[in-house]
Amino acid sequence: MGMASAYVIVAEYVTSVSKPNWARMVQCCVPSCNNRNDINKTISYYRFPLDENEKRRWLKLIRRKDFTPNYNSRVCGWHFPHGKAAGPTRFAWNEGKAFPHISQPTKRQKKMLLATVEDEGGAEPGPSHLGTAQKTPSSSSVLVLEIENEMLRKENDKLKKELEKQKQTFSFSQISSHPDIVNYYTGLPDAATVLFLETLLSKFDLQYHFDWNVQKMPLIDQLLLTLMKLRLNCGLVDLSVRFNCCRATVTNIFITISSALYDILYVGMMENKIPSRFKNQTSLPHCFQPFPHCRIVLDCTEVAVSNTENLDTQSHLYSHYKGGTTLKALIGVAPNGFITFASDLYGGSTSDKAITADCGVLQQLEAGDMVMADKGFTIRDILPAGVSLNIPTFLVNGQFTMEEINHNRLIASARVHVERSIQRLKTFHILSYIPYQYKKHANKILKVCVSLTNLQTPILREIA
Repeated sequence: MGMASAYVIVAEYVTSVSKPNWARMVQCCVPSCNNRNDINKTISYYRFPLDENEKRRWLKLIRRKDFTPNYNSRVCGWHFPHGKAAGPTRFAWNEGKAFPHISQPTKRQKKMLLATVEDEGGAEPGPSHLGTAQKTPSSSSVLVLEIENEMLRKENDKLKKELEKQKQTFSFSQISSHPDIVNYYTGLPDAATVLFLETLLSKFDLQYHFDWNVQKMPLIDQLLLTLMKLRLNCGLVDLSVRFNCCRATVTNIFITISSALYDILYVGMMENKIPSRFKNQTSLPHCFQPFPHCRIVLDCTEVAVSNTENLDTQSHLYSHYKGGTTLKALIGVAPNGFITFASDLYGGSTSDKAITADCGVLQQLEAGDMVMADKGFTIRDILPAGVSLNIPTFLVNGQFTMEEINHNRLIASARVHVERSIQRLKTFHILSYIPYQYKKHANKILKVCVSLTNLQTPILREIA
């Protein structure tokens, strides 16, 4: 058969709707199948079901939704490997293929590619799916299969490109040359500070939270993921999409890296290490000159948490100041603006005095030290011997004296920088609301944020 004849046969095949054949010869109406009862007499031929739903299912399976079968329309038994009840399931386009669900080329696409196939020469005869039943397939069926193979190859290439695109993930290398973007995502001043933390982590024996290591993500990007969770409180789904990993991996990384940062930055550098009064005096800012003996400035901060069904626990967590359930911590700030102490978190209903007495900060003070605080800290009676308290004067008799006004003004001038330090701490938005799944890690999360706040540029320009 010449190529011109083959073209006519294939063109008719891919564009026509089968017409009823009222002769005795029966031919399978499945595309690409050439079985006929006058050639393959050992194969059964099945009529379409009378039930409309089942008939539509057959037409969908054989990829001839627009075909209207009549009484003589048949599907040969080769397409029913599991019997007639299961319907036709075996076809040239899925037999031996790894992905039978990939869509076949449209009629228009077959026509467009037909010329390309013809230019490459006539198709060589090959073995049919019928085995010994039909040893020499027609040229039209060979051409159709070659066209389908070409379309599948192009679709496969397209899917590979899409897959590679999906594998692109958010990474530190994308932002490292932009300090403002680094600061936005991490809360740290520049890439060098982030790389410094990576160096510390690389020397630390990481014990992953879920007992399985994260090997496919570089350590620097695991650190970036953790810092983004602390800084922006991104959701698990958000981070899993950005870093192309599952939510369990996000949790595994966050808890592991934040715990390591806690051990390195807080336990190793800050815990039970409030700077001495002498050390404070070496970097005493101008606003603290009237208070040379000030060792630490105390204040409390609160973190919102989810409600609990236990009424006793909920009562313990309820903060009248915030009007909801919170956790509360005592923060200590040195005169130069660096945070030097952070207590564990207590229930929101716990008083400032009770936290101060219990958290261990008083045990680090010495005779001659002075503690500065807000007027709500009525802790004078629990301070160690020789330690003084400096708080704003309470209003008595309806009017402050001039001495009291000057005293309060000096304290306010000094405390404003301390309040700025605590506000910096709150820019780590995970402290706006601790997610339920991280409540048991809340103490470490708070203290990591404290440590990271100290890595920012100094509050006071004269200290920088």
